[in-house]
Amino acid sequence: MPLYHAHTELGAMLAVAITATIAFVVANSATLMTLTANGHQTEGTLWGAIMASYNQSMPLVATGLTLTLIVAPVVELLMLLYVLVPLCLGQRPPGFRWVMRAMNGLRPWRLVEVFLLGVIIAMVKLGNLATVKLGWGAFGITVMAMAMGMLGSFDLGALWERGDEVAS
Repeated sequence: MPLYHAHTELGAMLAVAITATIAFVVANSATLMTLTANGHQTEGTLWGAIMASYNQSMPLVATGLTLTLIVAPVVELLMLLYVLVPLCLGQRPPGFRWVMRAMNGLRPWRLVEVFLLGVIIAMVKLGNLATVKLGWGAFGITVMAMAMGMLGSFDLGALWERGDEVAS
């Protein structure tokens, strides 16, 4: 019995990639959480966290957050969609080999799951100091982290095989 079984269904991979893309938009455009303490209310967004890091003289942290939470996931999702949509339609996109190699190299740089863990820890820690209300951005981050995790269970070798089949 195999210890690991990768999923190879391209249609399922496309559905998860579309889900992750929609969740990415929600996560980046909506409030992550609202904190209320002593009559003051503060809303936190993903971009707000990045800007707060930058404004607190931590440009390296802000750059790291931007690269791992915004740039790497969006580039990976766009490349995945660029490859998957034509392959599902029976065509091989131009630059297929380059995009596949780039996507493989980019995967370790997306850390959405780590950020979600940080949000959960922050909620628990802040729960004693303020009232925490989750927003749609937290939902988006959660769905995106789950979808990106699911994408990791798909076998990229299936994309290579399908690309070779279509090219022949």
